[in-house]
Amino acid sequence: MTSRSPFRWSLVVLGGALAIVFYRLLLGEVFFWGLPSLQFYPWREYAWELLRAGQLPLWNPYNGAGAPLLANYQSGLLYPLNWLGLVLPLASAMSITAVLHLFIAGWGMWRFTGRLGVSPLGQGISALAFGMTSYLVARLGTFPLISAAAWLPWLLWAALGVLSRPNRRGVAWLATFSALQLLAGHAQTSWYSLLLVGVFALWWFITHRPVNRVAAALLVAGLALGALVAAMQLFGTAELLGQSQRSGGVDYDFAMNFSYSPLRTLNLLSYNVFGNPGDGSYVTEGAFFEDAVYIGLLPLIAALTAGVVWLSSKLRRRERPAYFASVPLWLVVVAVAFIFALGKNSPIFPFFYDNIPTFKFFQAPVRWHLWTVFGLSVLAGIGAGTWGRGKWLFFWTRLATAGGIGAALLAWLAPNFLPPDVAGNDGVRVFIQAITYTGLFGALAGALTLLQPENTAGNRYRLWMLAALVVVAVDLGFAVQGLNPTVPASFYTPQWEYEPSRAYWDQTALDDVLFNNGDAFLRLDDYRIAVNRIDAYRTSDLPNLNLLDHHPLLNNFDPLLVGHFAAYTDLIEAAPEYRDTLLQAAGVSVVYSGADEAEVLLDPADTAWMVTNVCWHPEGTSLAEMLLRPDWQPLAQVNLIGAGDCPTIGSVYAEPHFLMAQVESGEITIPVGETTGGWLVLAQTDYPGWEASIDGKPAEIRRANGAFQAVAVPNGAQIVTFSYHPWWLWPGAFLSIVGVVLLALLFRSTPLENMDSR
Repeated sequence: MTSRSPFRWSLVVLGGALAIVFYRLLLGEVFFWGLPSLQFYPWREYAWELLRAGQLPLWNPYNGAGAPLLANYQSGLLYPLNWLGLVLPLASAMSITAVLHLFIAGWGMWRFTGRLGVSPLGQGISALAFGMTSYLVARLGTFPLISAAAWLPWLLWAALGVLSRPNRRGVAWLATFSALQLLAGHAQTSWYSLLLVGVFALWWFITHRPVNRVAAALLVAGLALGALVAAMQLFGTAELLGQSQRSGGVDYDFAMNFSYSPLRTLNLLSYNVFGNPGDGSYVTEGAFFEDAVYIGLLPLIAALTAGVVWLSSKLRRRERPAYFASVPLWLVVVAVAFIFALGKNSPIFPFFYDNIPTFKFFQAPVRWHLWTVFGLSVLAGIGAGTWGRGKWLFFWTRLATAGGIGAALLAWLAPNFLPPDVAGNDGVRVFIQAITYTGLFGALAGALTLLQPENTAGNRYRLWMLAALVVVAVDLGFAVQGLNPTVPASFYTPQWEYEPSRAYWDQTALDDVLFNNGDAFLRLDDYRIAVNRIDAYRTSDLPNLNLLDHHPLLNNFDPLLVGHFAAYTDLIEAAPEYRDTLLQAAGVSVVYSGADEAEVLLDPADTAWMVTNVCWHPEGTSLAEMLLRPDWQPLAQVNLIGAGDCPTIGSVYAEPHFLMAQVESGEITIPVGETTGGWLVLAQTDYPGWEASIDGKPAEIRRANGAFQAVAVPNGAQIVTFSYHPWWLWPGAFLSIVGVVLLALLFRSTPLENMDSR
């Protein structure tokens, strides 16, 4: 078999399978369900719109009373592969790029297992198992997660190269892949990936004595250089994290959200054991995409075989292939990840949450299964190397094949013998389908074993290898059907002009419209609802779909919210009797209480107004109490922190003087019309980097009403300007440029032919 055969047989099968599974993208349709439409497309479309207009996409003025845009980590604006959306239709570019990352993930696994020394067949099975695992495909709409996870095998490939053959080009590759992952925009996945690199390096140093200090130093240098390249993004995101509601970690209940139930382990054996939301057959609670771990039945059998062979005393260590040395590492990785994924269902993760740094910064312990599917995929490639022939293997394979066929037949016939009420039960029907499916593919795995040629050097073996890869691809392709619904790209076309009035979704109504009602757009048990109601979904003005149409919305569907803004909106929900007053202070004119229900507030008419009275508070507690006083009138009085008195409202009330703010991404201009003086209140989130000037002279911005902005305007002033100049922008850009230059120098320092071909 030539050295190019693994590429032909493995990656071509992977690419072909992905093209077939996602063929609708080739017909011009795009992803939309969930986060693509509520986060990633609106953010990037607005950012590219600003870039085309010659502006840096630093600020989003349309959500959350204003919020950072470039610093928003999951926007991924500095990730190179996302730049395709600048020159191609964005919706199609984003959807196709997401699938491209599945191929990149599989290709990286093929390279990594090849560098470990795994056989060509094993490389192909590992590539398919990881590139098409339901862990990735079911989450495909979470674009940053997929983009980050795709570089994990490449990181380990580069790390193994540095550890085994330290050289500058290896460091350059490691820096490249670490930078790409850090820029991809999913901190949780990047952190778990870097931890796995550390675990792999530790295993290497333990098993390869004495420790190569040069290799260790180069490994650290490569990761550090990757962080330097990503400095511009990391600086902005670090500031946002420090200002966010997650700056001190998340609370226990949120952290334990999406803990893996032990019963879900059945997902390893059959993807559809609990049904599939793509066809409306999902029969349990929870999110299918969070619990998905299926890597294919044949790869799972191969992974288990690797563990059994390594543990077996029948095969002495000297008889094992060299790549079997890493089996205990991957067994430990799988075991640790599985235990962590249990979250609140075991005492271990709660202990780590209380005592180990970083465990309280992320939700969804199930995402530790990234390690699970990665470790199993590597073990699958290793185990495939033991796939051979033998008397007892054939004996047990015949029994297993017959058992698989028998189980499939019995499951298929079972409804004819069950009581009608039992046979018609959704859970029973789904379980029967799962048994049928698992039995058939188990029988196919057995048949492949029985048909394996003795001669591994001929064309017959190549065809058999192709058949094995196709069986794995078909299995995984069926497993992900319907998990990523598509619609015509016209879904993302702007539908109305900018409206100056800011709206707000009542949180209970928002949850009902999105998730909880019978006809909710994003029901977790049935993805078809959103497809069937696509026009209503598009015109719903949900956050952050509103950004497509430049319609301001106080809500912000972003994982990181500015902390004092999040506290303010929490107050709105916690104190419904003061809702209208708090919404007035936030510049809200319309309240949505349902998909087709809206309440119009008479005031305010804009997000900026003048007041002549200020209530000073010595600290934030008294200010928060003032916000909930029934006599507070936000259009007449502003609350600030500082020394001073607090006149009663009744003695100062006057009709509000609204001002029309001219809003751009990073600049707001407000003509005040030669005012007689007072305080200009701007219902925009107070955030570091905003500066104010009055008729060209600097002015101090104070935090108004606990969340927004205000400046003292002197008598006779005409124009007040707010502009956003984050401190980190140019230092971060400079460091990133330095990192790119160093990276280029490293690549030029070693001839290309010196690179390990595997």
